[in-house]
Formats: sequence, structure tokens, C-alpha cells
Amino acid sequence: MPGIGASVVDWIAYGHAARTEKDAHLHFGKGDVRGVIASESSNNAKEGGALVPTIAFGVPGSASMALILGAFLIHGLVPGPEMVTKKLDVTYTMVWSVAVANIIGAGICFTFADQLAKLALIRPGILVPIVLAVVFVGAFQGSRQWGDIWALLGFGTLGFVMKRLRWPRPPLVLGFVLGGLIERYMFISVERYGAQWTYDIMEFPIVVIMFIITAYGILFPLIRDMRARRKAVAAGDAEVVVRKYGFRKEGLDYDLAFAVLLIILFIIELSIASTWEFGARLVPQVIGYTAIVILCALCFAKLFVSREVKVPDHIDPATIKAKTDVHFDIVVDFGDLPIKTIWRRAFAYFGFCFGFFAAAGIIGLLPSMFFFLVIYMKTWGKASWAVTLGIAIPLWAFCYGLFHHILIIPWPQSVVGNMFPVLRTMNDVNLF
Repeated sequence: MPGIGASVVDWIAYGHAARTEKDAHLHFGKGDVRGVIASESSNNAKEGGALVPTIAFGVPGSASMALILGAFLIHGLVPGPEMVTKKLDVTYTMVWSVAVANIIGAGICFTFADQLAKLALIRPGILVPIVLAVVFVGAFQGSRQWGDIWALLGFGTLGFVMKRLRWPRPPLVLGFVLGGLIERYMFISVERYGAQWTYDIMEFPIVVIMFIITAYGILFPLIRDMRARRKAVAAGDAEVVVRKYGFRKEGLDYDLAFAVLLIILFIIELSIASTWEFGARLVPQVIGYTAIVILCALCFAKLFVSREVKVPDHIDPATIKAKTDVHFDIVVDFGDLPIKTIWRRAFAYFGFCFGFFAAAGIIGLLPSMFFFLVIYMKTWGKASWAVTLGIAIPLWAFCYGLFHHILIIPWPQSVVGNMFPVLRTMNDVNLF
């Protein structure tokens, strides 16, 4: 699927496997290797898909392909028909490079599988600060503005809330990645052909066929599960679910509050978009009205629809909840952890994240990274000074050399830098 990049293709492959593989709702998210195979095989395959628009049209299919496109221009290679005619040898070289790289990568993974697996044994108190520090510094490279960090914290918090409420996050990522592209070409289609392109199979057969394939991919797993369930119920091998209608006090929960909040946000979005020109408000209105209808239906179901499960005597009731609960995300098993402990750890985690951000505004992003590593590993990770400094100093030195001296990143201004402007005149300490 050219052009969507690594941030989406893994989720699509995993979601497809979760919808189509047998008993995925019972085993995915609990160590089932099929989920790993789905996402990681697509992660390797995406490079070939990203090469297609890069070579054929000069449109980079991913961030790495944008770098390759720049290398093309440096060496005088022009993407387009010439790459599959006069420069066919270069194209074949890239294709075979991807194939050979996958083979070599698989060999390395098989050879060092035992050693690589030991990464999973690293304590979270050591691994988490390392990952977070790199993520914060890496996120700043987007536009090199404080807004990058705000976006990271905001969407991180939103993702945590959605995970706790079992709201799927891949569609949100997919919308941000493909939203601009879809809006641009939907506007062109509506301006040029009106609504005809959505249903006229004689004039637009490819579009209608793609709609049919999409509908099949969405509806087939649902229809298949419904048929299998009817057969199982008829044979007495499955529980019977009876729907009842009436007000449910149990529906007044955080899930409903989140849905109501989204309805309010979409209403605000529609009111703002209503003042725009037709081309600008087309997609926001389509998405806004559709989302409000779906969210209102969800709220109605939570407040007025209940389900009574009748379990045959020979079926273990413990297996019923996973089958009858309706949600669209993988369930996380916290074991016997009390809910207070889960929320306490969550607040501590986000406290460290926002503390890192606050410290960056005072002493600078890169200096705060070092203190974040030390404080997190000592207080939360309970690591010794030898382990803490043995990890923090080399990692900080690596980031300092890479971002400050090699990539020459202009760091965001901080309070310390404003108080002592002389620090910004010295290249080696211009971190503030």
C-alpha cells in the first residue's frame, strides 16, 4: 500500500490479522506470535511499497524514501518512466537490495535471537527512561519548536485514555497520516464529477470496485462471525445473548463521558467549519456529521441497551466475557493489580514526562535529558549509582555528539539561556 508509511501499515496488518485469524480475540495481546508476524512482516514489506511511488512518480512513499529521492537528484537520476527504461539497472539494484537486506536481516535475527530476546528482561525502570529521553529529543526534530513536545505529551495522554477506555488508536493515527491526502483528492473529485464518482460503475469502475473491496473487508469478518455464532447457538455450543431495552444506570461511566466529550468537540468543529467555503468545509462536515451519528448511537446503546447472557451448563462462564464484550482494542491484563495502583503509576509516569518538559523550559532540552535519566532510574527504577551513571552519561554523550555537533540542531531557548546570554555565544555549550 504505497505512500502510507511505517506509522500506519503495521497497525493495518495487525488489525487485519486480529479480525481474520481464528480465536484472535482470545489470544492476541497475550503473546500470540501471529500478531508479531503480521506487524513485523508488513514492517519489512513496506519498503518495497514505498519504493513504487518514489521511483515511478517522484513522490516519496515514506521519510526514508524522501532521503533516497534527494540522493537521486544529487546523482542526476530523475524519477519517472526513465527509471524503468533507460535506468532499469538502477531500479533492479534497489529492488534486489531490499530483497537481500531482508534475507541478511533474517539471518542476523536468527543468529542473535537469544541475545536479542534478553532485551525483554531489562527492567522497566531502566528501559523506560532511555526510550522516553530519546523520544523527547527525537520528537523535537519535527519542526524544532516547543509545539512538537506539546503535541507529544498531548497525544500521549490521549492515547493512554483511549487505551484505558478500549477506544482504538490506529484509526486516529491513520486519520492524521492520510487525512490531508484524502481531503485534497476528495475535493478534486467532488468539484470535477459531483457525487457521480461514488456510484457510477460504468464511468468510474475502479472507484466502485475499490469501494466494494473495502466494504467486503469490513463486513466479511462480521458476517462470518455472526453465521458461526448462530450455528453454535443452534447446536447448544455457545451462550445466548438476549438484548433488553431500558435505562441503564451502569452506562454512566467514563466511556460515556469520553463519547459525550467527542460529540461536543465535533459540534464545535462543525460550527467553525460552517463559515468556510464549500471546498474547505466539505471533508470536515462529512466527518463531523458521520462521527456525531455514530457517537450518538454509541451513547444510546450504553444508556438504553443491556445484554443478558444465558450460558449452557457445559460451557465455562469464565470464557464468556471475552466473547460478549464489545470493544475495538486489545484487552490489557493487569492481573491482580488494584485500580488505584494502576492510576498511581500512570500519574507518576506522566508526572515524569511533564516534569521533563518543564525542566527543558528552564535549563534546556538536552541538559534536562541527563537529569531526567538520573532521577527516573534512581527514584522509580531503584538502580544503583553505577548503573544509573553508566547508562545516563554514555547516552547523553551520544545524543550531544549526534544532535549538537553532527546534525547541528538549534535547541529551543530556555530560562537559563535568557538569564545568561553568553552561553549561547559558545558553540560547545550552546544548549540553552
